[in-house]
Amino acid sequence: MLLLIDIGNSNITFGISDDRDVLNTLRVDTKLPEYEADYYHKVLDNLIEKYDLPGIDGAVICSVVPEVSSMIIDAVKERFNIVPIIVDIKIKNGLRFTINNLYTLGADRIANAAAAYKLYSGNLIVIDFGTATTLCAITDNGEYIGGAIMPGIGISAESLHEKTSGLPLVELKIPKTIPGKDTTDNILTGIVIGHAGAAERIIHEISTEEKKSFSVIATGGYAELVAPFLEKIDYIHPSLTLDGLRILYQLNS
Repeated sequence: MLLLIDIGNSNITFGISDDRDVLNTLRVDTKLPEYEADYYHKVLDNLIEKYDLPGIDGAVICSVVPEVSSMIIDAVKERFNIVPIIVDIKIKNGLRFTINNLYTLGADRIANAAAAYKLYSGNLIVIDFGTATTLCAITDNGEYIGGAIMPGIGISAESLHEKTSGLPLVELKIPKTIPGKDTTDNILTGIVIGHAGAAERIIHEISTEEKKSFSVIATGGYAELVAPFLEKIDYIHPSLTLDGLRILYQLNS
């Protein structure tokens, strides 16, 4: 069995996989180093107990929080006596990159792109609706041509509440009425529908610039909330990042 670990700014997702599928997942809050040192050891113990794991043969990690990565690497080494593969631009990924500052590309975006290219055909745009919303464009011949980053809807809701004196922090959900009839639905309409509109405009501009038609894959924690308001959405793939980790492990093990 393979342990997949996606370390994000807000959450860490642990996945258990065989050679073909992600079988089980566990999501926990991302805890920074000031928390107790054995937090991630306890998380792994809970994962083992919850799924009665027969054994872990390998592990692969992608992280956008470097200060957390070392703690999880140590925990994996101690619990399973294995050295995990760490996703970065230097490992085999099946793609060609035509972007600047290659070494600043997030590991989660590498995993998303690798999974999209392996699992789908044609020109592809991956939208990851997470803490930040990221878009990645991949051509049908495996060329990663760039993308976009914007604040995620969670950050947008928090910022709107923190930077204004009268607006509440809303629970993120589909607005009851469009246009909104009260303050909460006004905020939800602006954030959720506005976010979908921003993503669609970026997709349009990429397609126009590249003179290509792209299939769109949505993933991330807010994908199912925003995707219904996107006119062009071809696939919703919640486990895309974990599938990318599985594919990258197979390419590098």
